[in-house]
Amino acid sequence: MVRIGVIVAFVAGLVVAASGSGNLKALEATAGDWTRYHNERFGFRLEYPANLFRIERTTEAGDGRVFAAREGEARLLVGALSNEDHHSAKSYQDFLARNSYADYKITYRPLGDDWLVLSGEADGKIFYEKAIFSCGGQLISSFAMLYRADKRDVFDPIVARVANSFVPGTKTCRAAPSSASARHQGAEAKANPQRGAAANAKSDRGYSNVADRIARERGTDVILVLRRTSPPYDYKYVRGYASR
Repeated sequence: MVRIGVIVAFVAGLVVAASGSGNLKALEATAGDWTRYHNERFGFRLEYPANLFRIERTTEAGDGRVFAAREGEARLLVGALSNEDHHSAKSYQDFLARNSYADYKITYRPLGDDWLVLSGEADGKIFYEKAIFSCGGQLISSFAMLYRADKRDVFDPIVARVANSFVPGTKTCRAAPSSASARHQGAEAKANPQRGAAANAKSDRGYSNVADRIARERGTDVILVLRRTSPPYDYKYVRGYASR
């Protein structure tokens, strides 16, 4: 069996997280038993860690599902609704901030033509919600995750991966499927330079070279766990091979 270590280092403005139990849990959660939820009614989908979340309930109308962390420290909600109030992305973002998260201090709110994100913290809890418009603005697909702030080392990287996997519903569109899912992924990165830097770095061979060098020095394969030192505190994992 190949032994893999978790390395501590500073790389290009990202801090590689220490190998404490919280970070090992985060590594396990993001690289472990992930499964896809695909909504039959509207067609939206996302991936989530089935080893951490269980299905709590499915709506009778078939428009969404609620997942709960097995130890009760987080909840993941996903669903879709008809845009009967004719919201734009901006007006819906304001609506959510005013009605769903009035008690939270919102610290992150990027916005695109057909997508939005809100995130904030209050009373020891963190929320993150992402919504995407499809079907020419007729349908709003969204997911939200709420989790304990003292568990952010575990759930920050999870919410980042869930967000990257989230695809809006187009099954009920009357016209050709919306290209929202293709547009919003790059647009969110542009809306926040730090998040964009992390996304661009994903394909950067430089991190792999660093990981390989450390692995060769240690004589064993390693995994670099990189954590951003400012919001949105996202993670990146790079495998290094001693033989490469």
